[in-house]
Formats: sequence, C-alpha cells, structure tokens
Amino acid sequence: MQFVVLQWSPKIYEMKTRKKYHNHFEKSTTRSAEEIKAACEQIRSEKKGYDIRSNGNHIWIEVAQKRQQYWSPMLHLQLRNADDKTFIKGEFAENPTLWIAFLVTQIVSIVVFVIALVVAYFKYRANWYFNPELFLMFAMVTVWFALHVISESYKRKGARQKQELCNFVDVIATA
Repeated sequence: MQFVVLQWSPKIYEMKTRKKYHNHFEKSTTRSAEEIKAACEQIRSEKKGYDIRSNGNHIWIEVAQKRQQYWSPMLHLQLRNADDKTFIKGEFAENPTLWIAFLVTQIVSIVVFVIALVVAYFKYRANWYFNPELFLMFAMVTVWFALHVISESYKRKGARQKQELCNFVDVIATA
C-alpha cells in the first residue's frame, strides 16, 4: 500500500474572494416607522433612481427602470416598532420574471431527465438500444449546470446594485 503525502500550499490562501452579500438582514434604528416611510416618500418624489412601493409596514425597493437589467435585485423591507427602536428586516429577491423562467426551465429539465431515465431503464431490461436516452439525460445535467453558472453570473452582476440598495437602507435609517 502506498501513501500519498499532501503538502500545504500557500497559494490556496492567497486567492481573492468577492464580497458576498446575504439575502436577509436586520437593522435597528432610533427613527420611527413613520419617519422611515416619509424618507422613502421624499426619495420617491425626488426621483433619485429607485422605484419605491409601500403598503402598511412593508416597503419594496427596486432600481429605476432605466437602470434595471435582468439581474437587478429587488429589496423588501418590513418595519417593526419595538420600545424606542424600529427594526428593519430586509430580504433581497431576484427579478420575478427571470426567477420563474429559471424555475420552469429547471422543472422541465427534471421531468425530461426522469422520463428518459425510466425509458432507458426499461430499454436496458429488454436489452434494447438506449443511447438516445443516455444522451438526453446527459443533456439535462448539462442544462442544470448551465442554469447554475448563469444564475451565479447574474448574482455577481447584481452585487453592485445590491450594495446600492444596502446603502439606500442606511440612508433612510439614519437620515
């Protein structure tokens, strides 16, 4: 039996990693929910590059239509009053149309994969030729990886706009 000796490589730890933002966050501020909503209304009236909608203690913020891309994120804020503080709970979401397109593509590829798997199994048991089904299953796995790569690319492209939205929350929480 032969053992392989693994050596520590300092190159691994020198890699630069991109800053990754979480999809959920919570902040607290001394401003009341009404003051925060008023600040959002003021920014909306000044047309500062954001589309802002609100309903009760919920606020939805998007990048303005002229700067919006497929990968542009959307921010949902929920305001909760407690004692002398207001808690701002935020959640980032993808463009709903793009998300549904990805979801439908993923579901269709899973269904095609399972059907090809079942047909290939029965053809195998009957000693028939089943290479087209194997090719189809391989193609569906390729589609899954392609969807993953595309979604990660869109997340990376949307990171700057996500940072803008985080800065927007800082502005309305401290203004």
